[in-house]
Amino acid sequence: MVLKKQISFIAMILSVVLTGCSGRPDEPPAATDSSTGTATATSTTTAAEAPKSVLPEVTYPDPGPYRTVESKDGAELMQGRFEPGKPGGTLVRITVGGEGPKTFNPWVGQDSFVVELGTLMYRGLLQTDNFSGEMLPDMAAEYREEPDHVTYILRLRKGLKWSDGKPITAKDVEFTWNTLVAGGYGNTSVRDVATIDGKMVKVTAVDDLTTKFVTAKPFVPFRRLLSYPIAPQHVIEPILRGKDGRASFERFWDTNVNPSTMVTSGPFRLSRYKSGERVEFTKAPNFYMVDKEGAKLPYLEKIIYSIVPDVNTALMKFKAKEIDVSTVRGKDVTELLKERDKGDFSLYNLGPHIGSSFIVFNMNRRNNPKNNKPYIDPVKQKWFNDTNFRQAVNHAISRKTIIANYFKGLGDPSFSCMSNTSPWMNKSLPPFDQDLELSAKLLKDSGFVKKGDALYDKDGHRVEFDLLYAAGGTYYPALAGMISDDLKKLGMKVNQQELSFNVINNKMETDKNWQCMLFALTDDPLDPHGGANVYKSASRLHIFDQRDMDKSGTIVATDVRPWEKRIDEIFEAAAVEFDHTKRKALYDELQKIIYDEAPHIYLVANKSIVGSRNTVKNFVPTPLSQTVSGVHNPEEMWKEQPAAAGASK
Repeated sequence: MVLKKQISFIAMILSVVLTGCSGRPDEPPAATDSSTGTATATSTTTAAEAPKSVLPEVTYPDPGPYRTVESKDGAELMQGRFEPGKPGGTLVRITVGGEGPKTFNPWVGQDSFVVELGTLMYRGLLQTDNFSGEMLPDMAAEYREEPDHVTYILRLRKGLKWSDGKPITAKDVEFTWNTLVAGGYGNTSVRDVATIDGKMVKVTAVDDLTTKFVTAKPFVPFRRLLSYPIAPQHVIEPILRGKDGRASFERFWDTNVNPSTMVTSGPFRLSRYKSGERVEFTKAPNFYMVDKEGAKLPYLEKIIYSIVPDVNTALMKFKAKEIDVSTVRGKDVTELLKERDKGDFSLYNLGPHIGSSFIVFNMNRRNNPKNNKPYIDPVKQKWFNDTNFRQAVNHAISRKTIIANYFKGLGDPSFSCMSNTSPWMNKSLPPFDQDLELSAKLLKDSGFVKKGDALYDKDGHRVEFDLLYAAGGTYYPALAGMISDDLKKLGMKVNQQELSFNVINNKMETDKNWQCMLFALTDDPLDPHGGANVYKSASRLHIFDQRDMDKSGTIVATDVRPWEKRIDEIFEAAAVEFDHTKRKALYDELQKIIYDEAPHIYLVANKSIVGSRNTVKNFVPTPLSQTVSGVHNPEEMWKEQPAAAGASK
């Protein structure tokens, strides 16, 4: 489940998620009527008036798998699936929050923006088809899973080259998995997901092009991990072997990088970064794709990400035709409908959002090894580790009010760690409305007492805590305000704190001293095992109780709660269970545990809307492409250029 479930590379590892987490304030969008290609919204002001909105999604015919064609020099090229276009043009996109990426090293990056940029520059052996959800060959020309369900054989395409001209070989694949992933370098989320029974997959370069993967036992989700980006061994291995190799790798290709020194495999290369303003990419010269007529891809000359401080600025830039593709908030849909013709754009409904927004309390019970003091005030530590306290908060929140007032009725309450539309969702979990009486009873059962308008614990401490959320949007502040108002009715004092995403990320990963957070993660609707990097007790994104890594990048969980242990067991068992019914039962149990214990308090599921200029061609957004705002095929997209002055029509 990718920072949206992090997206660690798990969001893009699975090509529809890893990442896993994006606390970035990219606004949850609205709903559209795809029969007209435009968005619709119903204005409401109270929860009681909120309509039930079920609107059709965009649909495009599945273009089928990629074909492989051979070039004159014997290279095996991947042939595009869409109509041939015209070369040239610049696609302008947007990222909200006022900050740029923390790094350009995709094997280190933690948040969804870094992961998205990484997919432009680096490719994996397989990729997830954003139409069918099936795995398709990418850098690999051939893929075979043996009958033993533990052995996977993949052969690279002939003629693949890094951007510096050196050949891409099976040794690069072996190095990526045996050194970077298994060694815990950079972001360890992939290792969290790929480890079964405490053992990592064994990877062997059979010859220059062929790689063999062997898992410790049959491992159902493994093939989805084969979209993990392959690293250039000849560039990165010397960094790891140098002084302070691990730390040096963390700094390698940071935001001060000279773009010309980056060695890549994808359709685009970093060309320029101006902090707080823009990130620019130019097309790579030797990418291994061609269109149906044999022309080299990509078509686009450049892709630019404009960095803006907030969503209102993003909206202004989209309306001013400075942005080509952008997510759209529900509250802006009505206004944009009136400007479609003048703005020459369309709105697309990508269906219910595959991400989840939630609040989470820091349940860390340990001391900071640097000063031997608790990460969390012991008083608050007791509250946050009390299931009654968390469930009291859970039942005090009016999800209907959030849906009515912010999403204009275009959303549904969330109660599960699975997306509402996921086939893995446990539909037996009963939804519930706000119930302040039940909340008060739960608090009373744990010794809390309300005196006047204030709530106190059994030792006389006033219940007060900080609620953090990322700056740059209107969604998080609006939700934080409504949640704070609801909890005030219980006597809780909530101090809202808006901080930059990078500051929040640092607090979560390093400082570990935050109290409560409003956050978002992106789910993998195709396989729940993508959430292992969040819910397993020794995982990198175990947000509610983040444990420290040792010098090797390994997390050893020694203070696991009984229900955490059971979650660990479920992930281990489900990963090797090929019987769908039995596997579904395990994930149902997982959801029931999280529903009962409430380590994450889930809020709402909105509709995902994207706006795109009509001059952008081969833009075919699908529900599975939400994490990249529908831009899942940038190598085949192109932009219609304005006619030259004086040209005849």
